[in-house]
Amino acid sequence: MSQENIDDIYLDGRHFDRLFANGRKDLPFWISQANKYGDPILELACGTGRVAIVLAQQGFRVTGIDNSKGMLKEAVRKSAERGGEVEWVEADMRDFELDGMFSLIILPANALCHLLHLSDFEACLASVKKHLALNGRFIIDVFVPKMELLINRPGERSPFSEYGDPDGRGTIVVTESYVYEPDTQVKRIKTHHSIPGQKKEIEGALNMRMYFPQELDALIKYNGFAIDAKYGGYDQGAFTSDSEKQLVVCRVVH
Repeated sequence: MSQENIDDIYLDGRHFDRLFANGRKDLPFWISQANKYGDPILELACGTGRVAIVLAQQGFRVTGIDNSKGMLKEAVRKSAERGGEVEWVEADMRDFELDGMFSLIILPANALCHLLHLSDFEACLASVKKHLALNGRFIIDVFVPKMELLINRPGERSPFSEYGDPDGRGTIVVTESYVYEPDTQVKRIKTHHSIPGQKKEIEGALNMRMYFPQELDALIKYNGFAIDAKYGGYDQGAFTSDSEKQLVVCRVVH
């Protein structure tokens, strides 16, 4: 992921996995796409390897890139423990150079939102173009921004998550507040981590760029890609006005 304005607690793979442990049901979708388009597969912003390791366990050749040493350290540990050989590379999804071409490049789990600027988006797609095999596919998974979640309440905290501290200090309680900037379309989130036995909370910053459906389609098109399919959920149903997800299957226009 892009590390701009992301605090250290989110770059510690042990905390990250526990913080975002619940609610993700995307693995069958990624396995189905791997079966459809084949390998080798490249995962951008792979984090701690949640998706990449499962694909490798299914027998696919997988490379995962991330620019956080803390994330990759946990990915290496997990893949060694669980099996599933993955090539882990420390690299930025906005500018990477890898050997070989890939039949499938994926950007799961809203990692697109860490591309905060238009220049970031364009750089990422330019790098994807250089690494996508002929007839290969690039798949983006990102949520549909909900307007009610973009109403500014900067002084108001709401529950975010609870998880067991990886260092055994008990349950960490996380709350959040945020400000949304309509001009930049960036939601600037501040989280507050309350750790047992520690008087002062740990604050974290996690900024996310909102990508609206028509905007995302246009950005993909004007960066030299065609959209083969756009799904509204992991069941691969059609994208509609009620969809909460944008799952966009793209190919390079030659």
